[in-house]
Amino acid sequence: MVGKSLIIQADDFGACEAITDGIMAAFADGVVTQASVIMPASDSARAIRLALQAGLPLGVHLALMCEWESVRWPPLTPAPSLRGADGALWAGLDELLAHAGAQDVLSELRAQLAAAIGAGVPITHVDSHIGVFSSGVLAEAIVEAGVASRDPVPPPGRSLPLDSIWHLSLQEPAAKAEALVRHVERLGSGVHMIVGHPALDRPELRQLCSPASRRWRWAVDIRLSDLAALRDPRFRRACETTGVTLTSVGALGWAGHGVAEGAG
Repeated sequence: MVGKSLIIQADDFGACEAITDGIMAAFADGVVTQASVIMPASDSARAIRLALQAGLPLGVHLALMCEWESVRWPPLTPAPSLRGADGALWAGLDELLAHAGAQDVLSELRAQLAAAIGAGVPITHVDSHIGVFSSGVLAEAIVEAGVASRDPVPPPGRSLPLDSIWHLSLQEPAAKAEALVRHVERLGSGVHMIVGHPALDRPELRQLCSPASRRWRWAVDIRLSDLAALRDPRFRRACETTGVTLTSVGALGWAGHGVAEGAG
């Protein structure tokens, strides 16, 4: 492929209104090109409506965990082995791996894909929330869920033919915009992806967990700095001066592939 193409992928769409609206704002600004929706999440139905109205390309962010304290998502299926004491999805990967039954996992993943299709999402890609793709039986169930579906869902085990994938959210928040610009300036020819978790600074974002929680950084600092970096005019300028074209999986005709697993 001649030239440089860059997909800007936003994870956790629908997790809460501040995250949904942050991703929509970044899409409206032209600095997010696609997103992945968490179907069991509390704001997923509204998020899908907004995305379909605005033309934001959507994939499914398969979720078997809900890591937050005050916002707790139950699975879409009865799935007793996927539920913690409060009836919501397990909060951590260790808990999930210790309890999850393969059939519950498979049924839940199929239900999430079916729910997205039922909501009118033309699924262009599938990825997973917090390390699930790389977790043994869970990864096998994800692949089986995609392959066994009768609907036009991309099998999650099939990776995108990307030349690179880079995680904006893992960069130091204070220097994130500079790191983003440097990364863009170094891109070679081919198709590349940047994964981020943008959000708006609203009360519901700060209510996901307490400031004392180890997850606070992921709840607030990382998400706000992701959005600020993507909106920094230096990012768009770097794309223009280096000949980078922003695109999406669907625009490339790659629907039918999965996506390499994101950071969160």
